[in-house]
Amino acid sequence: MCRLLGITNFDYCRHESLVQNFCGLAQTGTVMAGDPPGHADGWGLAFYQGGKLVVRKSGRNLLDETDQVTGLLRGVGRAPVMILHLRKSAWSDSSSTRHAHPFNLGNTVFAHNGTVYDYRKLLPGITLPGLGADALDTEVFFYFFMSARSLGLGRAFLDSVSFVKQHCNYSALNCLFSDGAKLFAYRDYAKEPDYYTLYKSRSESSGIVASQPLDEQLYWEAMDRGEFLEIPV
Repeated sequence: MCRLLGITNFDYCRHESLVQNFCGLAQTGTVMAGDPPGHADGWGLAFYQGGKLVVRKSGRNLLDETDQVTGLLRGVGRAPVMILHLRKSAWSDSSSTRHAHPFNLGNTVFAHNGTVYDYRKLLPGITLPGLGADALDTEVFFYFFMSARSLGLGRAFLDSVSFVKQHCNYSALNCLFSDGAKLFAYRDYAKEPDYYTLYKSRSESSGIVASQPLDEQLYWEAMDRGEFLEIPV
C-alpha cells in the first residue's frame, strides 16, 4: 500500500513542484477506506546518472527527511529516469530501510503498490541468487520476474503478472520499473479501485506516472486496469 511517482527526462528545475507535492503525500495521500492517513513507513528514490543506477532508501517517514530527497535531486539536476516511492506497509514490524522500495538488481529498479499475500508461491520460480530469507512480497515478485529477464524486461514482467493472477491472492500489482532506457508502468488491482490508481501525464519531453494527480496545470489520465506502458527516455 504505497504511492508511486516516475518521470522520464527528469529535470529538477521543471519538476520540483511535482517532487514536493509527491513528498506531501506521505501525510495527505489517498488511503484505503478505513485506513489511518499517511504513507509513513519508509521511502525510496532511484535515478540514473551517467548510465549508472543510484538508489537511496530509508525506513523513516519522508516528512522528516524530505530535504534528503530534494537536496539530492537538486544536486543531480537531470536524469533520464527518476522513481520515487512512499511506503504504507501491509506487513507488521517491517518499517525499515531493508524493506523500503524500490529494489534493484544490476541496473534494473522496481517499485510496487499493492500486496501479494501468498508470495511464497513464487519462490520455486526464482533462479537468481541474492534473495534474503526475510524478503517480502514485492522483493520476491521482483526476483521472480527478473529470473525470466532473458525474455526481455517487459515480456518477463507481463508473464510474471499472468502467473500471479492465476496462482496468487493479491490486492494490486501497480508497478513502476526501469532499466534506464525506459520507464515501465503497470496498473492492476483485485479490490479498492479508487485507491489502487495510476495516472499518466506529459510535460514537454517528460512522461509522468503517479498514483494520484500532483499538479493542476497538467492533464492527468487514469490508466486502465491491465494497462502496461513503456515510456522511452
